[in-house]
Amino acid sequence: MDNLKTSLPQVGGVPSDILPLVLGVVVLIASAGFLWGLWPKWQVLKLAASDNRLDNIPQRIAAVLKIAFGQSKMFKDRGPGWMHALIFWGFLILLLRAVEFFLWGFFPASYSPDSAAGSNIFITAYHHLKDVVVVLIALACLFGLYRRLIVKPKRLTLSGEGLLILVLILIIMVSDLVFDRALSPAIKACAWWAHILTILLFINLLPRSKHFHIVTSIPNVFFSRAGGSGNGLKRLDFESEDDSAFGVNRIEDFTWKQMLDMHTCTECGRCDVFCPALNSGKPLSPKILTVNLRDHLNTVSPALLGTTADQRETITRPQLLGGVIDDETLWSCTTCGACEEECPVMIEYVDKVIDLRRGLVMGEDRYPQELGQAFRSLETHSNPWGFPADQRAGWARQADLPQWDKNNPTEYLYFVGCNGSFDKRGKAIAESVARALQTAGVSFSVLGNREGCTGDPARRLGNEYLFDMLATKNAETFKQESVLKIVTHCPHCFNSLKNEYPEFGARLEVIHHSQLLESLVAKGKISKAKAEGKTVIHDSCYMGRHNDEYDAVRHALIPADGAVLEVENNRERGTCCGAGGARFLLEENTGTRMSYQRLDELMVSEPDTIAVSCPFCVLMLEDAVKSRGQTVKVRDISEMIIDSQ
Repeated sequence: MDNLKTSLPQVGGVPSDILPLVLGVVVLIASAGFLWGLWPKWQVLKLAASDNRLDNIPQRIAAVLKIAFGQSKMFKDRGPGWMHALIFWGFLILLLRAVEFFLWGFFPASYSPDSAAGSNIFITAYHHLKDVVVVLIALACLFGLYRRLIVKPKRLTLSGEGLLILVLILIIMVSDLVFDRALSPAIKACAWWAHILTILLFINLLPRSKHFHIVTSIPNVFFSRAGGSGNGLKRLDFESEDDSAFGVNRIEDFTWKQMLDMHTCTECGRCDVFCPALNSGKPLSPKILTVNLRDHLNTVSPALLGTTADQRETITRPQLLGGVIDDETLWSCTTCGACEEECPVMIEYVDKVIDLRRGLVMGEDRYPQELGQAFRSLETHSNPWGFPADQRAGWARQADLPQWDKNNPTEYLYFVGCNGSFDKRGKAIAESVARALQTAGVSFSVLGNREGCTGDPARRLGNEYLFDMLATKNAETFKQESVLKIVTHCPHCFNSLKNEYPEFGARLEVIHHSQLLESLVAKGKISKAKAEGKTVIHDSCYMGRHNDEYDAVRHALIPADGAVLEVENNRERGTCCGAGGARFLLEENTGTRMSYQRLDELMVSEPDTIAVSCPFCVLMLEDAVKSRGQTVKVRDISEMIIDSQ
C-alpha cells in the first residue's frame, strides 16, 4: 500500500480548492442524463395496468437473495454463469471503492488516497481484496469479449453495445489498478478521471440500452412469481369498461410488471435454448418476442406520455397483433414454461403470450380455423371434441364407480377430466387410476355427468370468457356438493383446480394421482411399479415446471437392472411433448412435430418403456411412436402400478 501514500496536491489534476465544484458539475450533468433516460420509462410503467406484487414479502426477499444476489440461475450455463457472477459480485465489493474515488474528489482536503492507506487493518484488508476482485472482473470481461468476438454463441445477441459495456468495465478496472500504482501525479490524475468519467458514462448508458437490466433485474426478481404470486394469470373483470378486460391489443394494456420484464431482458438467449417451439422450427423465439415488445414500447412511449387516456386511441402506431407480433408466433407457444425456467432474471413469458392470445380471440375474433369448433364444443358440451356431455360418465358406469354423494362423501373426489372421460386411450388411464386407488383402499367417487371441463384449453388459447364460464360452473358444483379434496390424473386439470380456481371461490386440496400413488406406496398400501425393461421418465411440463413436482413418478417405480433411465433434458429442463397451451387441438404445419423431437430425445437411451404421468403426453408420444414405426411402450404410472400388483 506504500504507493498510495504518494502526495497528491491536486487529486484530479485540478487545484483542490475548485475540484469539488468541477466534480460536482460533472456528477450533476451525469445524474441529470441518467434521470432523463429513466424518467419516461418510469412514467410509462405508471400508465400500465395494475398488478399486485406485494404479497409474501419474506418469500420475495428470499428469492432476491438466492436468484439475484446468489446468481443461482446463472450457473445453469457454468462458463458464462461464472463470468456474469464474478462481474456482479465484484461490482458489489467495489461499490465502496467507487465511493472512495468520489470522496477524494469532493473532500480533497480531509480525505485523500493518503488517508485511505492508513494503518487500519480493515481498510488494508479491503484494498487487498479489492485488488483481487479487480483482476477477476477484468479476466471475466476478457472472457466475455472472447465469447462475443470468437465463439459467437448462437443464442446471444452480438451487438456493439455489448462490446462497449465490456470495454467500459475493463477501463474502470484498469484505471483502478493504474491509479494505485502510478508514480507520476499526471498519470495518477488521468487514471482518476478515467475511472470517474467511465463510471458516469456507464450509468448514463443503462436506461438507453439493454443493460438497463442492471437497474431493473433485482426489482424484477423481487416482484416475480418466485415470491409467490400464483401462475401469473388473473381472472378478468368482464363488466369493467377497461379495454384490457378483453386481453392485450395495445402495448399499454400490459401490466407494469410485464413492462418491467421487457426492460429487464438481457438478450442472453437462454430462453431460446430450451424452447420446444423454436427448436422444432416454429416462428417463436421467446427472446425476440420480448425484444420486439420492448422496442415497440420504447417507440410508442413518447406518444403515450404526450396524450391523455382518451387521445391514446388516435395515436398512429404500428399494429401490435399481426404487426409487431405475428399471429403464428403466438399460436406456436405450448406455454410449457421452459423459457421462464431458464431466464436468470425471472422474466415471465407465458402470461404475455396468453394475454396476447386473449387480444386475438376476444378483442379481434381471430384464431386458427380448427379452434372455432373446439370453442363451440367447450361451450355446448363442456369438452373440446364435441362429445355429448351426457356421455361423460359412461366409462365410470361401466367400471361401477360410485357417484359423489354430498350426504355421504368419500375422502376424495376423482376429477377425471375430458381426456379420461372421452378419449379411448384416456379412458384406459382413468380406469387404471381407479383400479389403483381401489387396490389401495382409497375412498373416492366421481361426479359423472356433473363434471365439466376445467376450462384449461379455453384459457390457454385466450378465450378467457369461455374459461370463466366453465370455471364458474365447476366451482359452483364443488360448493354445492361440499367437495374439499380432489385427486386428478391430468396435470392441466391439476394446475387449474389448484392454482386458478381459488379466484372462483373454490379453495380445494388438490393432489395429482402420481403424488397420491407415491404416498400409498410409501405407506405400504400398494406395491411399486416394476419398470419394464429399460424405462425412461418423461416429465410433464404442468406438473414439473408449473408445479415443481418431479419426484413422485420416480419414487413410485422399482428400477429394472439398477436404475430408471434419465435423458439429458429431464426434470426442469424436460422438453414439452407439444400438447401444452391447448396445442393438442392445433395441427403442426410448420417445422418438425414437437412430439417427434421429444421422442428422439427419449430414445437416445433405447428404452423399452417411457413412464409418463400426463394423459396428453401419452397421446402425443404414442402418436409419435406409431408414426416413427417404433416399438417402445408409452405408459402412465398408474398402468405400470396396476400391472405390478
